[in-house]
Amino acid sequence: MRPTLVALIGLAFLYAQPEKYPPAQQFPRFLLYTLDGKPFTDQDLPPAQRGRIVIFFDPYCDHCQKQATFMRENANALKDFQQIWVSTETADAIKKFQETYLKGLPNVFVLRDKDFKFDGFFGYSVAPTIYVYDRTGKLRAVYREEVPLNRLIRGL
Repeated sequence: MRPTLVALIGLAFLYAQPEKYPPAQQFPRFLLYTLDGKPFTDQDLPPAQRGRIVIFFDPYCDHCQKQATFMRENANALKDFQQIWVSTETADAIKKFQETYLKGLPNVFVLRDKDFKFDGFFGYSVAPTIYVYDRTGKLRAVYREEVPLNRLIRGL
């Protein structure tokens, strides 16, 4: 096969992935892990007061760090929202991110996707991808970029 054709087929596969994993329209059932390796499912979450904000992140991502900073600067506005931060990185890297960027945020759950199943639960994601669900579990928005908090919680 010609190298150009192989490259085009590879690009077509790469760009087809979002369609393979569309966003979950209702808050999904999931199995992820705490940073000490214990299983954590959607059933382990308390009921959401106003909604849930799910953030797929990479601890080394500048945009993810900026998103966490937006949220930390507006922590009071998030007191009625659950924040679920999920990464595929090592537990140590995630813990450092948590200590540096998420300290002081209310209702935060920091989880590890060690099995690389996040896309199957929530939808195709790159770091950062943010899913916003209302209190009934209905998907309200998906962002694949850092988002100011006022825009993030608008409509909830």
